[in-house]
Amino acid sequence: MRNWALRAGVNAALVIAMPGTAAAATIDFEPYVGAAIGYVDNIELNPDGQTQTSDGVIELEAGFNSRYTSQRLLGGLNYRYRYLDYFDADEFDSDFHNLGASARLIAVQELLYFDAGAFYQQQLKDPAGSPGFGNFFNSGDLRDAWGWNVTPVLTQDFGYATAYASYRYGRVYYTEDSSDTEDSVDGLSDDSTNRDLQVSLATSNPNQPLTWRVFYLSSRTDYVDFDPYRYDQAGVDLGWAIGQDFRLVGEYGVESDLTQNVEEGGLDSAYWNAGVVYEPNDRNRLEARAGERFFGDSYEFYLRHVARLAEFNVSYTEQPTTNSNRLGAPNEGPPDEVPPFPDVPGFQDTRTEAYLLKRWYVALKIDGSRTVVDFSWYNDDQTYFDTGRESNSRAGQIGVTRELGPRSDVRLWWARRDWQDKAFEVRPGEVVPSRDTEDHVLTLRFSRDLGRDLTLSAETALQRRREQDEDWANGWWLGLRVRKTF
Repeated sequence: MRNWALRAGVNAALVIAMPGTAAAATIDFEPYVGAAIGYVDNIELNPDGQTQTSDGVIELEAGFNSRYTSQRLLGGLNYRYRYLDYFDADEFDSDFHNLGASARLIAVQELLYFDAGAFYQQQLKDPAGSPGFGNFFNSGDLRDAWGWNVTPVLTQDFGYATAYASYRYGRVYYTEDSSDTEDSVDGLSDDSTNRDLQVSLATSNPNQPLTWRVFYLSSRTDYVDFDPYRYDQAGVDLGWAIGQDFRLVGEYGVESDLTQNVEEGGLDSAYWNAGVVYEPNDRNRLEARAGERFFGDSYEFYLRHVARLAEFNVSYTEQPTTNSNRLGAPNEGPPDEVPPFPDVPGFQDTRTEAYLLKRWYVALKIDGSRTVVDFSWYNDDQTYFDTGRESNSRAGQIGVTRELGPRSDVRLWWARRDWQDKAFEVRPGEVVPSRDTEDHVLTLRFSRDLGRDLTLSAETALQRRREQDEDWANGWWLGLRVRKTF
């Protein structure tokens, strides 16, 4: 009865807020509260010989998961608040807000729609620091980051060609001011405004013997106290079918040369690439390209394979960007689906300087009748244009979830994350030394549905860390959690 009343209240509010759309809407709104009690060993993740604090902890949480679907509006919103209260080590008491939101409003069918998104999450102050499982470990290295974005999209299919135009405007904020250098590496974390413009005209039918697309894009990042970032690109992309499944592709255009200047933009450097696309059906696709851009030789790779029980994806991309632009980017999934909150906080670099990102990404999911196996891995190489600083971030995880019965399951997963900042020369005779960390997390979680939307879970996690080539440090968590969904 309470659940029905709550859903009815939310539905009524949406009817008032958006007349004409909410009446035929589908609404899923699930608030929840939860609590956990557990024990954390070596909260600081320090090696032997250094201070190691261990203590019991109580966790309190509250939040909701929601989805809204109507003819013109799709939206998803997740929120979670967590508070950690340590028994004796009060200096580690902390609270966390996490929010994810995305939405699409269709203003004019097949012509104009608006995408929007928002986030609130934790990021590492020190990018070479260590994210802690569940925020139980090393939580003092975290800062809050939040932001939002909105993107009007105009598209029109003329039958033979389709026009597309979008403009994304977004803001990113941090808890520390850019002048606060005590808790941030180089003092280079700054609130920012991000703007991205894309315009294109392309063949409407991708299966035509000859396909083409002409486009222009522009990316802007403006900081409160740091130098701005500008990047522009314009080109033409062509494809020619040489069989039922194969297509030769090539692209030629001009772009900004960020090795010369990252603040002015412009179209002053020619680039090109060529390759092949193999796409026998909508479940399999392979694309590979090679060429030359302002930074030298350039490559692009994408592979997707979908079978009855498995899906496999591999990609390699190269693109100039800023950390602010990446952090504030919209969700890649459907506008009414927001990814669940991770077990470890975000650890993306928050430095402001523009860089070239070279990224490998691999994902595999095998979905059996009672067992699900998932694997993901990425490797990010970042080369900063102004200073020449090079950073590398690698992270991956493999997990197995087994359904033990209609009301219980168990999940075991292992995750690894490495970070390295290579040494570089700021000025003659002044060298910033290299820094690196390596983390492993092994987690086991058992969950059981007790009925009446009540879930009980027991979990244990072991985290191993090595920092700056020091001795390994081990910390572990053991806890019991209960959650009530309304």
